[in-house]
Amino acid sequence: MLKLKELLEMDKMVYSDFIKPKHAKKMKRELKHIHYPQIPHNPPPSNSSKKTIEELHWLNNYNNGAINEFVVKEGDDGKEVWKGFFESKGLEFPKEYYKELIKDSGRIIYELKYKYNRPRPKQLADYLQIEGFSTTTLDSMKTPSYPSGHSVQGIFISRVFSKMLPEHTKELLELGKMISESRLMARAHYPSDSKFGEQVGEILFLNLK
Repeated sequence: MLKLKELLEMDKMVYSDFIKPKHAKKMKRELKHIHYPQIPHNPPPSNSSKKTIEELHWLNNYNNGAINEFVVKEGDDGKEVWKGFFESKGLEFPKEYYKELIKDSGRIIYELKYKYNRPRPKQLADYLQIEGFSTTTLDSMKTPSYPSGHSVQGIFISRVFSKMLPEHTKELLELGKMISESRLMARAHYPSDSKFGEQVGEILFLNLK
């Protein structure tokens, strides 16, 4: 049982005390392919909340406590996922369009991440000394936790490509969901990060020019 002082300290914890310059630059990008979206204010559960603690223990037990590195690495590189899909269908991958969509959605993702500045699960798990809490290390885990950027882009891109290739909608949406859920396997995000990220992905698609 944590003391009141410890709970208050826990709720003050954030991912970072500053915005990295390269992230600040991306947040100033002019959107080219999506209209600036109206995203409802939807803060994550507080660090000391019952919900957050439950999410940490859920992650710790996910996949019987084992991290499947194949799933993690497959979902981490979205470009290869989508490129591989197009090639498997004998289609040309729209590389430049994809790149622009990632940059556009990236601006919104960074704005939201630094707005909420939620610590990554490992930060809170270490503070709470949760035994056996393992995670993996990825370059894509160096931002605030909420929302999951992979969940945003996994759903957003899957929707865009489904519009382009309606005959492959089911497969594309499954790939987008796989990208989103791979972050839970990595213990990179709380389930609420992924849930909100998927909602944002849908909103971005509705604002596609």
